[in-house]
Amino acid sequence: MEHTLTIKKVIAGGKGLGTLSDGMVAMVPATLPGETVVARETKNRKGYREMRLVRILEASPDRVEPPCPYYGRCGGCDWQHAAYPAQLEFKRLILRESLVRARLEPPPDHPALASPLAFGYRSRLRLHLDQSGRLGFHEQASNTVVEINRCLLAAEPINQVLAALIEGGWPARLAAEIATIELIHSPADATVAVVLTPRPSQRPRHAPQLIDQLHPLAEAVILASIHPTPARAIFHQDFTAHGQGYHLSWDHRCFFQVNSLQNAQLVATVLDLLPWPAQATALDLYCGMGNFSIPLALAGPEVIGVEQNRGSIHWARINSRAAGLTSTRFVADEVERQLRALVDAGARFDTILLDPPRQGAGKAAPLLPLLLPANILSISCDPATLARDLAQIVAQGYTITRLIPVDMFPQTHHIESIALLERI
Repeated sequence: MEHTLTIKKVIAGGKGLGTLSDGMVAMVPATLPGETVVARETKNRKGYREMRLVRILEASPDRVEPPCPYYGRCGGCDWQHAAYPAQLEFKRLILRESLVRARLEPPPDHPALASPLAFGYRSRLRLHLDQSGRLGFHEQASNTVVEINRCLLAAEPINQVLAALIEGGWPARLAAEIATIELIHSPADATVAVVLTPRPSQRPRHAPQLIDQLHPLAEAVILASIHPTPARAIFHQDFTAHGQGYHLSWDHRCFFQVNSLQNAQLVATVLDLLPWPAQATALDLYCGMGNFSIPLALAGPEVIGVEQNRGSIHWARINSRAAGLTSTRFVADEVERQLRALVDAGARFDTILLDPPRQGAGKAAPLLPLLLPANILSISCDPATLARDLAQIVAQGYTITRLIPVDMFPQTHHIESIALLERI
């Protein structure tokens, strides 16, 4: 059944929300606030209906023509139909509403931190390869691969390697044994690595020959099941913090923000929020390869970093030594277990910083106040789990003083953010 409705706002997850004539809430993808649209029901959920956009009767002035030829089929860039300033405003409103829904008092509004690049910003691209040789991204809510030959979000060196793979007929040649092809660009130079992940329970035959044949296309080729990582597959980025230059390195097994220019702005913003004295102590949870630990330590504090990924801890230690630091210590452990050990030991920290995965800190969140930090700074990539974690911290005597949306993923509904809490 088709309905005509007006879109009131864009909600978490990126869809437009409106109300049908019978009062039922409807969610329509690819729509913008203020638009009058015709939409068709696709699913009748408890309390709302999912819809598919049929046509736009009255368009928003913020609507633009998506530049990507795969838009509407590829499940990736779901906000290319919105002008970039509008995307930033939607993210600010969604983040703020997430806190309100959790019965938290948001601090004064802060505009979203825009990405230096709205396109061409991704330094890492993971492509699916189906057994018929189609290489690309999954359709929305589907395992069907949309074949692509270029991604407008990817850094140009990645697109150059992707073109070479396609021109060489590699998708068809690899399809029987390889499930994904990941292209990773090193932000400090033009290096691109190709990471091949075999299909479950398979190890590609003649793996050394396969890697040798692919080498002319990229600086490094890695079969994910084979170790160690080649020296040419080490990635780098240069930073400046507190007037000091420093250098971070990592490999393909480490997490690193895919928007390298925006990551530099994110790190600088975090440092600006925490002007610590030299004698301060800091705990960096989910520290990865030292993205925040290294610049924090360069500012003076003694820093302990905790991260479950042992490969990331390996690189955090390397990066710390390369920066000439003697005030850092890195622990390879599950964050909640390490927090409980610190609480039991009576440890205290001036500041705690955490950058958890999308599922948030969870059971680790209520342990943070037990370490009596003056400040807790949370970097999040999911407003809902952020609000849940903040509610647990606020309940133990903290107030949210800053909330900054950070656009790490332009053209998509995904929202990065920084929340600063201070002990009351």
